[in-house]
Amino acid sequence: MGSILQVLPAFHAGGVEQTTLLVANALAEQGFSSFIASAGGLMTKKLHPNVMHIYLPLNTKNPYLMFSNSKKLKTIIADNHINIIHARSRAPAWSAYFAAKAMNAHFLTTYHGAYSQNFLKWHYNRVMAFGNPVIVASQYMENHVLDYYPEACCVKIPSGINTDYFSPNNSTKKTLGLKSEITDDVKVILLVGRFTRIKGHQILLQAASKSAFRSQLVVIFVGDSKNLKLVSELKNEAEMLSIKLHIHVDEKDLRPFFNRADVVVIPTTKPEAFGRVTVEAMSMSKVVIVNDLGASSEVLSNSDWVFSHNIVESLTQKIDIAVGLNAEKAQAIGVANRSRAISFYNIEKLIEGHLQVYKSIIKAKQV
Repeated sequence: MGSILQVLPAFHAGGVEQTTLLVANALAEQGFSSFIASAGGLMTKKLHPNVMHIYLPLNTKNPYLMFSNSKKLKTIIADNHINIIHARSRAPAWSAYFAAKAMNAHFLTTYHGAYSQNFLKWHYNRVMAFGNPVIVASQYMENHVLDYYPEACCVKIPSGINTDYFSPNNSTKKTLGLKSEITDDVKVILLVGRFTRIKGHQILLQAASKSAFRSQLVVIFVGDSKNLKLVSELKNEAEMLSIKLHIHVDEKDLRPFFNRADVVVIPTTKPEAFGRVTVEAMSMSKVVIVNDLGASSEVLSNSDWVFSHNIVESLTQKIDIAVGLNAEKAQAIGVANRSRAISFYNIEKLIEGHLQVYKSIIKAKQV
């Protein structure tokens, strides 16, 4: 069938890691020899028994260690008869590229992020365009790659989620630990994302403060606990703006939050390559508001719910329209969003796309 090795820096929680996990497990179930090389992480526990994880310090940008990793990858390729090496991040990609070239293994990449560019970074990033093909998750990312590396051969495979798991009919009944002020008559605005400034928490607070429905709004932020300084700043800002804010950190199950939300907002200040939270919210049959940066508006595919990035008044306008919807109209929008998520962004399509690419490469090598 073939042997495929995926390489990435580490194997903790995240969109890149989740896709790697899904693909690796599917390969094992399909009878391929499936390998992952990384610096390890908690997600190794979720691997199929027939997937082999190989520890390498691929999370380093130290040139000496990158060279050492390349030598070790050559041994791994030889020992395990690797046909394809699939790189998902820049530093591991450089090690993998030279190893694949030396060992006559096929090299492909997934260009997961819209990396910033200058002269030095252009040269560092370009390894991700060396893949044959370069897998991208959206038309936005294909355009981004080709703008900088016109010779790249791109294949679009949209990222996917488990739409059965992210379903309004499969939502846990967790109470969220919310205070009594979140009654049935309030309108909940939800932002799910890491506590980092690029996720746009401040923009949402400012927009909510200008809403005609401000007194009825409760804003919920759900994210990680790695930036407690920003969490504290957001609490202080909400208090100054007289916004009711609830913050939840390190939640393993997001479904109860989506389930309670009236509107989900994705106000990122940096373009996203795909927009996983957008799809999760769509799959939960929610009204979703995104901005015109990156792939989120492409994923949502409804200009009525796209605001001009970093323009508070534009977001406020969309929030007021969303909050003012009657139940029937909100439900209809949610149903349409879920239908689109199931049709285009489910994990079956993600896995199928990767398997087709791998099979075509192996077939071509056998000719």
